[in-house]
Amino acid sequence: MSALSRLPRPALLAGVCTLVLALVGSGLWILTRVDPASPGPSADSGPEPENTGRTQVRVMLAGDSMTHGSDGDRTWRFHLWNHLQPHVEGLDFVGPFTSPATPEQIIPPELTGGEPDDGDPDEVDYRDPDFDQDHNARWGRTLADAVTTIEDDVRTHRPDVLCAMIGLNDLLFPISAEEMEQLLRDYVGGAREANPEIRILLAHALPIARADEDEGFALRVYAYNEMLRTVAEDMSTERSPVVSFDLGRAEDWSVASDTYDGTHPTDSGELKIAAGFADALSREFGLGPAYPRPLPSST
Repeated sequence: MSALSRLPRPALLAGVCTLVLALVGSGLWILTRVDPASPGPSADSGPEPENTGRTQVRVMLAGDSMTHGSDGDRTWRFHLWNHLQPHVEGLDFVGPFTSPATPEQIIPPELTGGEPDDGDPDEVDYRDPDFDQDHNARWGRTLADAVTTIEDDVRTHRPDVLCAMIGLNDLLFPISAEEMEQLLRDYVGGAREANPEIRILLAHALPIARADEDEGFALRVYAYNEMLRTVAEDMSTERSPVVSFDLGRAEDWSVASDTYDGTHPTDSGELKIAAGFADALSREFGLGPAYPRPLPSST
């Protein structure tokens, strides 16, 4: 999300937000095995697969700032990894990125009169780095942007499962339901072009504070979530299931207590997102167990 900025809590850049607004059991169904007798890669066949000869379950977590996180966050990716890893043999989070967002990614310098800069990922870190940090999320990413890279991302990193929570940034500005539907269909279709058997889990957009003050935005979010459910049902196939789920309703999401700025998750919010995805992965794809309940009150 780009709705509000987060540098080390409490928010460091108050007031700049207006600029930013501009498998069953151990997953046997999805194991990827490399035949030891198969020939090696040719010169033009792309990079050699990682961990050749090892059984793996490759999961790509994709989205915007709610998934990317920033300096000092654990992120919900941390909680999902530590929940699944003891239960899923060969679990591997994959994606083109590893770091949380740098300050320059949260507030691009060109918005404040500086020179464009991607920042230095070495200057940021997670609160607890003990997890597989690979991901495919970017601060401020829109579905319109993600559509342009998803096919290459899936082809390069070869996920068996794509977990995405994306689209809210597109809705910050007027966009028609027809445009959003086409973007979502193109996103799913792009992932399938690279892996015709990919399994896709799509989370509904979470409530954020802006909906309380912007009726048009609130209506766009409602329409998007309804459309997301319909598109998932329509595009789902036996070979490549597509499932949507209402994360906010499932986890009783509270903007007041589960976000620190009306948008981005607090510790409790990160835990709820991880638990929601864990439950859906277990229920829909048989990947790992459901998240233990009740959730701890603090992390």
